[in-house]
Amino acid sequence: MDSLNSLSILMQTLVGGIGIGSLYALVALGYSMIYRSMGLVNFAHGSIYMIGTYFGIIWYRGMVMGLQVPYPIAFVIGILLTAILGLILERIFRPLAHLDLMLMLLGTIGLGYVLDNLAVIIWGAEGFAVNSPLPNEPIIIGGVALLPQMLLLISVSALLMVGLNVFLAKAKIGKAMRAAAQDRETASAMGIPVNTTNALVFAIGAGLAAAAGILAAPIVYVNPAMSAAVGLKGFAAFILGGAGSIPGAIVGGLVFGVLEAISAGFISSAYTKGIAFVVMILVLMIKPAGIVGEVTVDKV
Repeated sequence: MDSLNSLSILMQTLVGGIGIGSLYALVALGYSMIYRSMGLVNFAHGSIYMIGTYFGIIWYRGMVMGLQVPYPIAFVIGILLTAILGLILERIFRPLAHLDLMLMLLGTIGLGYVLDNLAVIIWGAEGFAVNSPLPNEPIIIGGVALLPQMLLLISVSALLMVGLNVFLAKAKIGKAMRAAAQDRETASAMGIPVNTTNALVFAIGAGLAAAAGILAAPIVYVNPAMSAAVGLKGFAAFILGGAGSIPGAIVGGLVFGVLEAISAGFISSAYTKGIAFVVMILVLMIKPAGIVGEVTVDKV
């Protein structure tokens, strides 16, 4: 009986880790796509995630002129609005991609600070809890209690990740985005509009971050401070999986989420953040390019 209970607890912990890892993975994808396309480390991405969450949830909670819309519609509205924000930010960030690394980092950090403060001015600093559109009673599968909202987060995140990979591999514009990411000069010489593909990368990355935030909103607490917490972990997942690697961002996010869940469930929630980051450092010491990434060597 004890072994069965232990197994159920382990499975429940793993599912919870996969759920929160899906959130980190979607955020990490934005970091990875932008870095891969522009060589830009976008430290404002956590703020984009936070703004995107608000963009969807304010419609769901009736905070826009008292108009309350169903959760699926709010989900789509939030993604579209955040994708538009991504297009605007790409135009702002475009000159930074050719600047010194320190100036680039300061520029993205500064813009993130501006977005965070705008959120406080518009929606306040206190935040709020969000009711799930699904029943709160857990679903019991094999003795494991699973929240419907967590299952929704995992399943929709998986669909988005698969859809992104299919889009990049099969769609004409997706192939153009990959070509531009691999070699900007050659892609431009072949007639690929590199600036347009970069803008789409920003829009898609921002939209994925918004999707993550809106899906996780009924599980976490929504407030402007969430930008730093999730943004940092998404960045850590981006590094852990392999900077610039799309599969790496997914793997890094899931690994980071599972590590957090296991450390919270079997060690102590007080050490959750520390243990996950320590493991990340150990992995990078063994494989500096990340779990999936490859070390690149400049040809002389």
